[in-house]
Amino acid sequence: MQCSSCGTTLQPGMTRCPSCGAPVSTDTSDSSPYEEHAGAVPYIPYTPLKEREAAPAAPIAQEGSRSSDLLAGAQPQQAAPPAVSFGPLAQPPGAGQPFAIQQAIPVQPAVARQRQGLSPWAIRLSVILAILIIGGAGGLIYYATGPYPAEQHAQATAVVQNVLAQQQQANAQATANIAALTPQKLYTQVTSGKPAISDPLDSINHSLFVSLSNPSSRCGFTGSAYHASASAGFIGPCLAPAVSVSNFAFQAQMTIIKGNAGGLIFRLNFAASSLNSYLFLIDHLGGYRLVALQNNNTVMQLANGVSSAVNVGLNQSNLLTVIARGNNFYLYVNKQYITSARDNTFSSGVVGVFASGANATDVVFSNAQVWKL
Repeated sequence: MQCSSCGTTLQPGMTRCPSCGAPVSTDTSDSSPYEEHAGAVPYIPYTPLKEREAAPAAPIAQEGSRSSDLLAGAQPQQAAPPAVSFGPLAQPPGAGQPFAIQQAIPVQPAVARQRQGLSPWAIRLSVILAILIIGGAGGLIYYATGPYPAEQHAQATAVVQNVLAQQQQANAQATANIAALTPQKLYTQVTSGKPAISDPLDSINHSLFVSLSNPSSRCGFTGSAYHASASAGFIGPCLAPAVSVSNFAFQAQMTIIKGNAGGLIFRLNFAASSLNSYLFLIDHLGGYRLVALQNNNTVMQLANGVSSAVNVGLNQSNLLTVIARGNNFYLYVNKQYITSARDNTFSSGVVGVFASGANATDVVFSNAQVWKL
């Protein structure tokens, strides 16, 4: 027996503690000194941790229904559905305990089903979605390639008309700009650009001009020079058949070696073996002429005269240029404007050079150039 105040061991029969003097109870029972305050705190029976964790599941098992059924919303009185196996992922460590099962059921079945593949209804839903997507794409394709609504047609038409109007305005402005230029400034402006065609006429290997020979004329290379020759009273045309133009500037260097005259051919066309073209020529006396030749022999004279710009005599080099735009023609010798003319007989055709005269004539040409307008 011990003192309740200081804990000193007391001998039987003592009424006071020898150490602290506290009175000793005469009750000799073996009750605990702490039992006199036991009614102050409610009693909580001790249960091991694992048993406490398992305790909430006990009523579920006693009611005869599965914990998975209750979590899925089933009523206890209804018949339990067939058991579903969720595979290994549904059985984590401690799966035999009710608590562990309750934690695994809401999460693990979805993972297990994904690994087992899509269910039949999910496959059917995927097929339906695919059909809807393909159908929708078909609709988009039809809309993209099908007819536009009237409003879109109107907008597209307006855009095209606007572009055409702008092009027409630009062409009109270009024509006005050219018309505002003096013939001499026109020459400078046109020939200052890069020519579309430039043929030095020094070799048959890379020239655009043909070589041919017949009783009345001859065209071809002698050494590094291109010759156009004609018998007395004939025209000897020498052509670049691949160069067919409408609006352009065409020039070439020319030297009369023998005979009377030579020059440039432009807008040339053949019809039933007949020659139809414009011819611009100069002669060794300083004269010039622009004619329209139809059916080989019908000549319509458009311009003629004598110009001091021409270097007269044989073996004299002269640079001839013609600018053709629509029905307007501008003629130049040695880069100097000499005259102009208008005619609408021919609108386009091949370019070339020629020799002509009352006597047999031989003319050498070089440095042929064409600028397209």
